Amino acid sequence: MAVDVSKLIITEVAQITAFNNAGELEFIMDEVQNGSISNTQEKADITGRNGRKIASLKKNKAVTVTATNGVLVGGALAAQAGTEVEQGTFPVRFTDVMTVTNNTCKTSKPAAGVTGAEIGTVYVKNANGSLGLKLEQDAAAAEGKFKYDPATQELTVSGIADGTQLVAFYDTQVEAAKISNDSEKYSKVLKLYIDVVLQDSCDVEYAGQVIIQRADVSGEFELTFGGDSFAHAFTAESLAGGCTGATNLWDLIIYGVSE
Repeated sequence: MAVDVSKLIITEVAQITAFNNAGELEFIMDEVQNGSISNTQEKADITGRNGRKIASLKKNKAVTVTATNGVLVGGALAAQAGTEVEQGTFPVRFTDVMTVTNNTCKTSKPAAGVTGAEIGTVYVKNANGSLGLKLEQDAAAAEGKFKYDPATQELTVSGIADGTQLVAFYDTQVEAAKISNDSEKYSKVLKLYIDVVLQDSCDVEYAGQVIIQRADVSGEFELTFGGDSFAHAFTAESLAGGCTGATNLWDLIIYGVSE
């Protein structure tokens, strides 16, 4: 049965999915706050006698997809950076606030680093919250020095009153996901599917899908945070041609929700 597309409203972007050339899923954006598909083309006027316009030359169609997602999508961030999401053990810098009792305290996490200099420096926290006296790591605790045992995570000082807070900044190993922005790698070209919900003037719902065979993901992007919301911005340009030889910049397929 033919689908009437004469009066349709796009009410929602359900999700954006992206796949690489091997057909493997790269990411799903399913908290899309807003988006657009911008279509442009160049036109040069051809003039005749007395400068009158007799025709136009049209060329250079271009399509740009933009979207803002309400949550960070690691796969999309990796596609923008041109890298992959790595899983493994990685070092992070940890800020630790400890309270001295009997000239000892313990780090919250095991400090990782060069043996004998796992932490390097700790600071005495002043009453106003600022950092004051600096203590250096050594083989034994003494005035201005502290000792650290990475096996027990115990830090030993000398002549520091009970209740004094010490602040340390050190590296510790964590099981994590890592996304890198490598200066020698660039954003990916992916196959993009944009799933939308449509509705006609009689309140009948339809499903739609915009298919972009070759979406050149932009490496220019922003992660906006602070205030009341977070936004992960995404942009891609449609490319014609490729291994399929297709010239379509996009296809929009509209079908009944029961299909």
